[in-house]
Amino acid sequence: MSALDTQLQAALKGVKYDDLRARVAALSARYRAEEVDDTTVGMADHLDCLAYAVFRMPATYAAIRSALLAADVHVGAFATHLDLGGGTGAAAWAAAEVWPGISTETIERQPAAVRLGATLAAGSQRWTTADLRRWTPDRRVDMITIGYLLNELTDANRHRLIATAAETAGTVVIVEPGTPRGFHRILDTRRQLIAAGLTIAAPCPHQQACPLTTPDWCHFAVRLPRTELHRISKHGTRNYEDEKFTYLVATRRPIRPAAGRILSRPTRPKGQVILDVCLPTGTQQRLTIAKSSEQYRTARAARWGDEVQTDRR
Repeated sequence: MSALDTQLQAALKGVKYDDLRARVAALSARYRAEEVDDTTVGMADHLDCLAYAVFRMPATYAAIRSALLAADVHVGAFATHLDLGGGTGAAAWAAAEVWPGISTETIERQPAAVRLGATLAAGSQRWTTADLRRWTPDRRVDMITIGYLLNELTDANRHRLIATAAETAGTVVIVEPGTPRGFHRILDTRRQLIAAGLTIAAPCPHQQACPLTTPDWCHFAVRLPRTELHRISKHGTRNYEDEKFTYLVATRRPIRPAAGRILSRPTRPKGQVILDVCLPTGTQQRLTIAKSSEQYRTARAARWGDEVQTDRR
């Protein structure tokens, strides 16, 4: 992200921080509300887009990058990529880091976001201005990403967009906020993609119904550094933040299925590691790995969201 940070600093020259903070506050309120309203004009002008790039783009980038790394492990590499509703280009930057040389086109309906995204990318990405409620693809691609977008669509428009994505790309990667509402949108999308003939590659190690029930929900977290500007915009003091997200990788390609997925932060009481794991059988299980186990050293290093081997010899 260092190249992006440099470009963003250049774009912010002459901008008053008080004006930027006001737009960040409004953006934060909209993001936390997760309200469905695809008639709202978000990022309507250049300052709105700068506020998004400072406040949300780093976390969006980090979450999408985590999902793409899972796609790389369980599906493989991709050469062509469409990012739908990509804002100022976070997914394009993430894809380029995971697969250098990938060809990305970002579809975004707000001209101001397209202009800023193209400026930040310095000509290294392709951009198209289009309203996804009426968008029709003109070619097939290896992969489509849809990040932090589904909550902005009505149910009908969301289902239409997912159906179009499933017909257009061999692999579809969805990322949503790590909230119960974000997870339920992922669950609905998961059912739709399975019905369309795609296989779930990650995070689920199976194609069966999700074993989690309310009040639990499947989500993960990624830690990202905060720049000084990022801290100022959020009135924060820490030099990092944890972005919670939920995601889905579905594909028509052969997959390398996970042996299990760690669903929460491991706990490590003395001489043990306790893991809550989603298993290939379609069940959730709590595994207790004793210090005497051959898996103990691996389990000690395991993190929330990792694939895990579940043999407890």
